[in-house]
Amino acid sequence: MKRIIAVILLGLIACTAFADDSELEFYKAQFDNALTAVHRLSILQIVRGPEDPDSEGSFPQEMENAGDFYAYALGRILQTYPNLKGQKEFDAADDSFRLITGRLTEDQTDLGPNLWRVVELVSNPLVKMDAIKALGKVQATDLFPNVVQVLKDTNSSPYGNRLAGERIAYGAIDALKAYKNPSGYLPVFFALNGWYSNSLKKVADQALPEISEDPIEPLTEVFHSGAYTLEEKYIALRAIEEKTSDEGAKGKAAIAALSEGWRGVTTNTKMQKEAVRLRKLAIDMITRYGIDGAEDDEKEQAYKLLERSYRYGADEEEQIGVIHALGGEKLATEESAKLLSVFISIMNNKLERGALDQRDERYMRTLIPSLGATSQAAGKPVLNQVLALGWSAGIHQLAQKAKDDLGQ
Repeated sequence: MKRIIAVILLGLIACTAFADDSELEFYKAQFDNALTAVHRLSILQIVRGPEDPDSEGSFPQEMENAGDFYAYALGRILQTYPNLKGQKEFDAADDSFRLITGRLTEDQTDLGPNLWRVVELVSNPLVKMDAIKALGKVQATDLFPNVVQVLKDTNSSPYGNRLAGERIAYGAIDALKAYKNPSGYLPVFFALNGWYSNSLKKVADQALPEISEDPIEPLTEVFHSGAYTLEEKYIALRAIEEKTSDEGAKGKAAIAALSEGWRGVTTNTKMQKEAVRLRKLAIDMITRYGIDGAEDDEKEQAYKLLERSYRYGADEEEQIGVIHALGGEKLATEESAKLLSVFISIMNNKLERGALDQRDERYMRTLIPSLGATSQAAGKPVLNQVLALGWSAGIHQLAQKAKDDLGQ
């Protein structure tokens, strides 16, 4: 009741004061003379005016130049905040911050430093959330890296507790969506794949196309940075396949991912599994999309990596995947035929030495048709060698058919 009376009295004083002073200067003076955070909040509420009962979030009676007053009030509250005493005062200051940050406009870029001070100074996660959102709203570009780092940190672990972490992450996602800077894509993308609730992940998913219409460039950056884990690189590669229609870009990204899957040697079992999973997905994507979108040096690298996966791959699935890639429609090249010929020649040598194992004939039943599918004459010599050796009748039949497929 006392607060209502104070607000009414202040309003009556304002009506008589505007004959001599501008409305803005009057409220600034009242704000400077206010002795408590509660009183300052009441002044802010008068400047904003009552909410339209028919339109949530609309304040039709707001002072015409309210933005200038909010900017002034923000600085004054920050000055007095460290000296506040009592929960009632802190609550009023927090409510004031939330009112101000919710009413700022896009042209108030210069408020970025003060908004960031609110983020650092105030412990209330709702206030932090609103202040971070406001950084994006006012396009405080100098603070863009700070917002990115906030979301990266929150992605790594909850902020104090899960609810507080989600609120701060929400503020950062909203701000990055407003910035529309492609450099903000990856933190939001990894929020989508993080520890958050489904509702926040939905917010992140809806923000991604607002930040970048084509995610291929930021997602490909993941493969060229040591800042991301193999698991994150797998997630990025999977997203590239799902979110872009450019087959050339998909194949190019798959080459980079396959390279990352072979980078370094580790005895860590978990990392080994993640590397194998990444390589297998990359090989499958090369099979589906080819490597035509890559540069010549990248294509050369692709063949070397595929050969490595065949020779030293983790299991039969990885090796058979390589064979399918080399014999597939998208990669039916002379280089593929030469590699497949090398692999078949290795099997021929094993046969001559009597060193075949149970898997080798299964490999031959995949290698030979894949070589035939390349339609490259470079594959004929090794097929003639197969026909001249003591392979089973079934292998001979496959070799003859493959040879016929290669033509004269």
